[in-house]
Amino acid sequence: MTIVTLLIGCKQTKYVPEGKYLLKKNTIEVDKSELNDDDLAGVIRQQPNYKTLGMKIKLAAYNAIDSAKVAEKRIRKNEQLKVKNQKIRSKEKRINEKRIARARRKGKEWYTKRVLPVKDTVDPKMFFREWLKYKFGEPPVIYDTIYFDKSIEQLNVYLKKKGYYYGSVNGEVVYKNNKKAIAKYYVHPGKRYYIDSVYLTGPNSSIKNSYEKFIQKGKVESLLKKPFDTDLLNDHRNTVAGLMRDEAYFGFSYSSIDYVADTAKGDYKVTLGIRFAERMIQSPDYADSVITIPYRTFLVKDVHFHILDTLTMKGSFKERLKELSLPMMTDGNLTTIDTLVFKDVYFNKNEKKKRGIPKDLDTLNIQRIANFYYNERMFVRPGIIELQNYLENENYYKEYYLERSYTRLLQLDIFSVVKPKLVEIPDSNKVEVHYYLVPSEKQHFSFEPKATNSNGFLGVSASLNYSNRNLFRGAEKLTFSLSGGFESQPAIFDESVNGEKVKKSGRSFNTFELEPGVKLDLPGLLPLRRAVYMAKRQRARTILTASFNYQNREDFDRRSFQFGYLWRFYGAETQIFQIGLPTSSVIKYVLFNPKGNFQDKLNQLNDMFLRNTYSDQFIWQDWKITYEYNTTEKKNKKSNANIYFKTSFDPAGNFLSLFKKYQDTNSIGQRTIFGLGYSQFLRLDNEIIYAQPIGKKHSLNMRFLAGVGMPYGNTTTSLPYDYGFFGGGANDNRGWRSRTLGPGVYKYYLDQNRTVTQIGDIRIAGFAEFRFSMGGIFKAAIFSDIGNIWTWNEDVNRPGSQFSKDWYKQLAVSGGIGLRIDLDFFVVRLDLGIPLSNPSLPKGSQWIFQSRDAFHQELENTPGLDMSTVPKPFIPVLHFGIGYPF
Repeated sequence: MTIVTLLIGCKQTKYVPEGKYLLKKNTIEVDKSELNDDDLAGVIRQQPNYKTLGMKIKLAAYNAIDSAKVAEKRIRKNEQLKVKNQKIRSKEKRINEKRIARARRKGKEWYTKRVLPVKDTVDPKMFFREWLKYKFGEPPVIYDTIYFDKSIEQLNVYLKKKGYYYGSVNGEVVYKNNKKAIAKYYVHPGKRYYIDSVYLTGPNSSIKNSYEKFIQKGKVESLLKKPFDTDLLNDHRNTVAGLMRDEAYFGFSYSSIDYVADTAKGDYKVTLGIRFAERMIQSPDYADSVITIPYRTFLVKDVHFHILDTLTMKGSFKERLKELSLPMMTDGNLTTIDTLVFKDVYFNKNEKKKRGIPKDLDTLNIQRIANFYYNERMFVRPGIIELQNYLENENYYKEYYLERSYTRLLQLDIFSVVKPKLVEIPDSNKVEVHYYLVPSEKQHFSFEPKATNSNGFLGVSASLNYSNRNLFRGAEKLTFSLSGGFESQPAIFDESVNGEKVKKSGRSFNTFELEPGVKLDLPGLLPLRRAVYMAKRQRARTILTASFNYQNREDFDRRSFQFGYLWRFYGAETQIFQIGLPTSSVIKYVLFNPKGNFQDKLNQLNDMFLRNTYSDQFIWQDWKITYEYNTTEKKNKKSNANIYFKTSFDPAGNFLSLFKKYQDTNSIGQRTIFGLGYSQFLRLDNEIIYAQPIGKKHSLNMRFLAGVGMPYGNTTTSLPYDYGFFGGGANDNRGWRSRTLGPGVYKYYLDQNRTVTQIGDIRIAGFAEFRFSMGGIFKAAIFSDIGNIWTWNEDVNRPGSQFSKDWYKQLAVSGGIGLRIDLDFFVVRLDLGIPLSNPSLPKGSQWIFQSRDAFHQELENTPGLDMSTVPKPFIPVLHFGIGYPF
């Protein structure tokens, strides 16, 4: 079965019964109005078959496969399953007969029955053609008059919901000779009602005052001059109800907000009343009745943490409960025996000054007092748990504080269950906060096989991990990992220095990699302050990492050791800051061991940039600053678009350079530490990703990259390999193979000593994708990529590589299409990229639609050029990737 057969080989009306019509399409004609065509189309009850890029692929798949043949094969498959099940049951019977006989010989009255799993005959696994027809495929949508009439009725209802009270809808059906029907809907909205004035009503003045503050502060949009739209009013009501709960009005319900509208057809204006009702609660005297009480702001009375476990107990928990005459469960939760009151946080200098407390007086922060209930011994220090709670004692209750506390407790990663419960104290405006916490398993082993896609190079790997979630009873997380695998990397040289072909780059797994590592994630900013005394919103953590990496390739062995010391903390819900320990954020040793004649080739080329890339390196980062901004989890967004921004600044070698008078120099004049020349540079990298959903199945996704690295001082050539920039590949400019783009306008095709991997100090790139669904697990995209890399210093071996004022003229452009298979847990991606503009080619031949004459003339004018080594321009490149490119 070929793709062509699926797309065009079958008649669309093949399975349409005689006298019936295939619904070809729905059309909607709307008089001038503010109505959205997509929203109107969504109201129509009967939709035609799914279409992608103008093709009804799912219908074609259904029609292409003969139902009778599929049914015949299913009958045969079912018979085979029955036979297999009979054999399994017979085998099960023989096994159990032997077990019964063995038990009788031993004088036992019982035996362990063996149950063998049988094949599923109720919902059997589909064979491919069956899956293609009934799972992926889609039967023809037969036009139905009932649905047509119902759609007109629903469209009229929709008009009224949107404020068009005197609109109308009619329609007609056009029947084609090819057994297809087109349903046409004509929408005449008429004039729309708008809200001309808004007034508030209700007995509670504080509620009305809070609402007016929401409007003034822009937390909620005013309804004034808005359309009289039911959906808009409902959204407004839900938003206001949530804001009221965040303003400490405990239990505020959206049902307490109602609207009173006064309309007049003459001017199509609405006088809208927003009515706030009082709170309804269960009567304390009659269980089956409710009473009305005023809404008022609530305070937190006490905070209680219930640790529901017996992990630290010695002896029998059941016997201990029996001694104390206590039940195993209390209110549906495990009973706890011991109690602790946490009172360990005092006001700091700033807080004392703010409250007018003498600075030399130790004053307990009563807001951070909490009660703990546990069994025999707390498995984690109470201060760490209290640090995650935002509903502090004697503070106002706010719903988003409860949500934040719940999230923070889960993020500690030491609890398998977090269950908050609020208990209202009768005859008061106070509420008790209870958290019921079930600890997670402390130690965990995992084995993870996976496919990798690193900078466009594919690989297979596996990792063995051990983690301890609460190493020192402070929610510390220790992780040991051992990972290894094989990866496809390009050969360094396509040609020898004499032009003789010795090696071809390809996709074989030519690189073996092994990496043991350890990571310790600690709460607080070690060694500055204990986590308990930090500001809660910062969620400060210290991350210590150490790893060793061994890489074995045909040309060299590469060994590297890296140590990192980073502080991470959060700013609001959208921001993450990461700062390295000053003077020693990251320390990295890289040792190269060349094989064969690899070093001779490097020496023969006399390329300082290349020698810097493939040489021993010592990198001592003075500092590391990373900032991330992400709106994905942001509440009350004015747009459904998501924005992600990340910037990182990496200075290195400057601290070591302060001691240069005590340092030796190597053969190339570079100062050394422990016999290794160290790198000195500044590096700034930025990334912006913008994702705009378009309807339910489409989206526009864009990405922009801008990075620059400036080598100086002890580094006279380029950035170290691990800090350099690359162009091309499955996650970059897809018109080029990975790491082959650039740098600048370097004419790689004229250089018979070129390397496959190109590296630069500067990168500017932009990417855009229009993504759409093809139904089920299949997605697709149309994309365009633009970008290039450059060197900071002039490279005599790569003329044109240096960044210049004409950089914008040196951007490479590509376009293409992609297919994605979304399997939920990962995405398999195929992208076909086509180079559209290659800046390294001579003028007149840089664009795909231009003549190749200037390119061929340049080749003829280059003496000694082996034409067989010259790659053809504008050749499409197929990329295989795991996950979306951005």
